[in-house]
Amino acid sequence: MKDPITADLVATGVKAAPSVTVATATVAGGISPNSILIWLTILYTALLLFSLVVKNWGDWMNWWDARSADLRRLWGWVRRRG
Repeated sequence: MKDPITADLVATGVKAAPSVTVATATVAGGISPNSILIWLTILYTALLLFSLVVKNWGDWMNWWDARSADLRRLWGWVRRRG
């Protein structure tokens, strides 16, 4: 991927997905020390993502501006074709 912010989001999702899946599965069976550790891992990952967003706020705003420009171009293309 060319866009570093999108790559960061994908990497974070890939890292958190196994923990979220296991934590969700263990909640049905009650609270155990393993599930507490998993939820703490999820919290830690979320805090890392939050610090990444805060630290790179200008890059994030540029990223959102680029995505909104892409959506405006797509919407203009759809309206011209219709």
